[in-house]
Amino acid sequence: MSLGPGVAASPRAAARAAELDPRDDFAAVYEAHYQAVYRAVRGVVLDPDVAEDVTQDAFLKAYRARHRFQPTGRVEAWLCTIAVREAISRLRWKALQRRLIESSGRATAPRPPAGTAALLDELLATLSPKTRAVVVLHFIHGYRHREIAEMLRVPQGTVASRLSQALAQMRRRALDRKR
Repeated sequence: MSLGPGVAASPRAAARAAELDPRDDFAAVYEAHYQAVYRAVRGVVLDPDVAEDVTQDAFLKAYRARHRFQPTGRVEAWLCTIAVREAISRLRWKALQRRLIESSGRATAPRPPAGTAALLDELLATLSPKTRAVVVLHFIHGYRHREIAEMLRVPQGTVASRLSQALAQMRRRALDRKR
């Protein structure tokens, strides 16, 4: 029984997904890991449509680089590394576009009213893309500091520092909203 791309139907299916090699069967890798990669990207970009685009671009990059995959780590970590970097790059590009639009005098659309999910998105949006990536990878995807450090190519101390600063910043913003 298939529960959709990236959703394992059983522990055996999850184990099989962990053993997949993108050099041999990329279609199976895509099916097994799509949802996890999408969730990582969605947590960074905060927009489901952009997350879909970035996820597709990340899988395309992974497909083109599949011959360089080293089976020393988890396939999902390799894919999430590519995807999160692509997400950060996309956010930088969008920020540049936004600055250009603002400097030209055009107004941007107002933010929708905040519910619980919207509040979380709003709080995450206050973080830089690099810090947001660390928060999403750690708290939503459960990666350890060491794994995140490898994925983002930063020291473990930087990961810990970004997490600590992000939580403090999000806490302050949440408290300010209550007042």
